[in-house]
Amino acid sequence: MVDTPQEIKEKRFGRVIPILLVLSGLIALGLVFRWGRPVKPVARLEWEGLQYLSPPDLLVYLGADSESPNMGEWKDWEKKLSNHPRIHKVRITRDPDGYLLIHIEEKVAEFVIHVGSSLYEVDESLEILSRDQVLNTHLIVVSGPFSVGEQKLEGRQIFDITKEMRYALSLYPALATRISELVAERDGNYTMYLKSPKPMKVFLGDKLELNVFRKLYASLAYMEAESIKAVSIDLRGEDAVYH
Repeated sequence: MVDTPQEIKEKRFGRVIPILLVLSGLIALGLVFRWGRPVKPVARLEWEGLQYLSPPDLLVYLGADSESPNMGEWKDWEKKLSNHPRIHKVRITRDPDGYLLIHIEEKVAEFVIHVGSSLYEVDESLEILSRDQVLNTHLIVVSGPFSVGEQKLEGRQIFDITKEMRYALSLYPALATRISELVAERDGNYTMYLKSPKPMKVFLGDKLELNVFRKLYASLAYMEAESIKAVSIDLRGEDAVYH
């Protein structure tokens, strides 16, 4: 171990301190230059994070002209946008150069629920994100006589269906791109419609459980391997029956 003489330590610290002071001064000067100069009026908007929503739709929601919005009202926009049913988080910052940066984090739609003549996009908690204005067209549709509340789908049936579907698709993700719709019939049975590898109707029976999805996955794999052509699959028995 080498012992450094005290005068050498002092010389080293003596050189470091002026450097730190210079850096601090440069940083302070930069901040003064950036934030001390006159702030330009807001002249344009920049959007970040949008996936399914669009700037014109959001401006209409804000009550602003989508072609030439009144920028003087922007201070209320963050609060208003945070109440949008499809928005999880919003942050608006103003740049001195004259633009607003609007960062949006959208809620994630999980299913489209078909009740009566209406379609509802819902998230994992069954909160309604849209009604009759589906933006994510790649979602599985779940149809049935479900109860629709003011802000979310209600009832044990739809909760159990989406829970079982979520779990099954996590284990067999390939099914997510094949299933078009699941129908909860009024007689208690379930019918599924496939869009891939070809349009097909699947009879599931009166129990929506993991074993049904396992049989469906195995049936589709077998059909493709054996080049079986069918328009429907009946999974209500021990073995799958193709028609």
